[in-house]
Amino acid sequence: MKTLTVLGLMSGTSMDGLDCGLFNISLTSGYVLDWSCIAFTTYSYSGNIRQSISNALEGDALSIRDADRILGKEFSAISEKFINERPIDLISTHGQTVGHNDGVSTLQIGAPNYLSETFQVPVVYNVRQADIDVGGNGAPLMPFLDWLLFNNGDKSTITLNLGGVANISFIPKSGKRDEVIGFDTGPGMALIDECCKMYYGDSLDRDGSHAKKGIVNKTILSELMNHEFLHKSPPKSTGRHEFGAELVDNVIQRYSNIPPENLIRTFCAFTGKSIAKNLDKYLNFSMSDVHLIISGGGVHHSILLQDISKYTRITDVKISDELEIKSDMKEALLMAVLGVARKQEMTANMPGVTGAEKLVVLGDLII
Repeated sequence: MKTLTVLGLMSGTSMDGLDCGLFNISLTSGYVLDWSCIAFTTYSYSGNIRQSISNALEGDALSIRDADRILGKEFSAISEKFINERPIDLISTHGQTVGHNDGVSTLQIGAPNYLSETFQVPVVYNVRQADIDVGGNGAPLMPFLDWLLFNNGDKSTITLNLGGVANISFIPKSGKRDEVIGFDTGPGMALIDECCKMYYGDSLDRDGSHAKKGIVNKTILSELMNHEFLHKSPPKSTGRHEFGAELVDNVIQRYSNIPPENLIRTFCAFTGKSIAKNLDKYLNFSMSDVHLIISGGGVHHSILLQDISKYTRITDVKISDELEIKSDMKEALLMAVLGVARKQEMTANMPGVTGAEKLVVLGDLII
């Protein structure tokens, strides 16, 4: 198959910036992936852009329309700066999710027509809807890439992506596509980030500096572990509507005297423990025959990584960077690979993950 130079764009549940990855990608009809990264950068959003996204999250139709246009222009401007006149064959953009209801609907903003007009190359977008149209949840998407990357290992592989929410993929040692399992486990960095925003005016807890000063509140942790999403069977996905500012506000109102560092520390424990609970409940694996690979922005939070190790009890744990897959880059790579699959009319959903009735091609295409 022809190698394509692809720009992959990802704006995730953290809502803090746009991941831009430029890749050379070849994907054969037998689903053999060959890739290399030419360049990768994350561009932070301005306060105005973050405010537009926040306005859209409130669900007002006019706010969503305005944010769609504003973010579309921003994606194009950032991409132009990033590409810097280098040749590209294809762009694949996820957009910013502002609404998702498992198996019912999904809404991403960041109008792709601006990218099309600026670069004059095919643009792939709206990559979740086709799976929903055949009975799937439309999420998570990462298990497709994880299957391509890790389907020939000598052990079963669990990948854990720590974005705003946490999601896992389980690739059995057999490497069979229809045996891959994947789902969101609950919070990733969202609750920790929301606390930092509320208390310190920071977008995140850099290297766990606040969490290191705190202690876990066992009463709050016990309450959080009763969250109904943790007891929901896969396929399942979630977002900030369940694990975001509203949940943090609710906890603060009921425990107004808790020091902020203790709340942040408790949310770290909750994230780690919720991941472990999902692994124990819904995956069938032997501790001696599995390895855990962690990626996403959460790999930079040392306390959270300690909690994940403590609660999961998996001993063979690696950060994806150790496998030459940079943690921060992986979602942009996913988008680039999904773009190539769409251009080549190859199915890219994972029915065993999303609950879809059949394999389908994902994404709309502007030629």
